[in-house]
Amino acid sequence: MAVATNKQIQAAIARVPSQGSAAIKAVLVNAKTQKLTPLMEACETELKLRGSLDLSADQAALAITASARIVGKTLSEVIAIAFTEVPPRAEERTILRAIGLQPGISFAELNKIYTNGDLGLVIGHLTYYRFGYFRPFLTGATQSDLLLERDKTAKSIRYMLRPDASAAFASLSLFDADA
Repeated sequence: MAVATNKQIQAAIARVPSQGSAAIKAVLVNAKTQKLTPLMEACETELKLRGSLDLSADQAALAITASARIVGKTLSEVIAIAFTEVPPRAEERTILRAIGLQPGISFAELNKIYTNGDLGLVIGHLTYYRFGYFRPFLTGATQSDLLLERDKTAKSIRYMLRPDASAAFASLSLFDADA
């Protein structure tokens, strides 16, 4: 087996963000076998950033393109761009409007407004569908934490929009009755 040069390792690291999740997992296995620590770390970091996202190579490339277009923008600007270019689905709009108009709304109260039974999934998908835009801001924690604050001290989790998200959604008239 040929030993990888530093140049080859750096090139492989540079390719990681644009690869599909399955390909990254395969590269990770090979990097571990060859004890290529920097490449292993790059793969692990990217997989952690994606969380449960299982991106194809095409989706990863689109995410990189979206990320490149928002360089230098504030989070509020990015949220507005992301939700303009990938408009909120009806269920997202319902949930975001309820949280925006009733800061501190509980999970139980949200479930009365949005009755499809997959509230947690819809909240998680707020960033999932717009991963490329939010990629530079993600830290590997719960991705929707970019948009929402959760108060877990009560019986039921309570939701509030983060200030950047509230400003962005207000600028998009998301809280208006006819939006």
